[in-house]
Amino acid sequence: MSIRSIVFATTLTCLSLAGGFILAQDADKSYYIQSDTLVVAKVKGTNEFLAYSKTVGKWNSFTFPKGVTAVPVVANGVCAFQLEGEAITEVVAVDLKGNWCSSKLPAAAKKCVPIIADDVAVFVVDGKAHAFSGELGKWDSVPASVAPQVSKDIAMIVALDSIAVFSSATGKWAVAQTAK
Repeated sequence: MSIRSIVFATTLTCLSLAGGFILAQDADKSYYIQSDTLVVAKVKGTNEFLAYSKTVGKWNSFTFPKGVTAVPVVANGVCAFQLEGEAITEVVAVDLKGNWCSSKLPAAAKKCVPIIADDVAVFVVDGKAHAFSGELGKWDSVPASVAPQVSKDIAMIVALDSIAVFSSATGKWAVAQTAK
């Protein structure tokens, strides 16, 4: 086992590979996680994170507000942050180019957990699905009466009277009414 593997293993308390994503569970330690296209690192002793895009070749940083615990969840072309705190006012993700992108929430939340696939991340907060395209760095949202299904590059909300589809290629939701 290499030194890098030992250091990485000891700095993470949990590494989950189920479903094709990586979740770093210990927000107080310094660590990094990576996918085929992104490297995300926490700056030790701060609430700052760094994102490196292998396609662009540069680092960008983002600092979360005090009182917010941020844990990165990385898939192939997107990183979204599981957030916990008293007043979360935005959800945050990193696109394929390493750009930090946020979407304001209509009301403050206490916990925001992403559902993530290769190029798409979705947060459901207060009955609204906030979807992010890692490919384009765009957010869009729609009402969500049921939990979204997320796979590779799309998210779907299949309700009794409609189907909403979010595509990473467009960065937008498209809604079709299936009942009159």
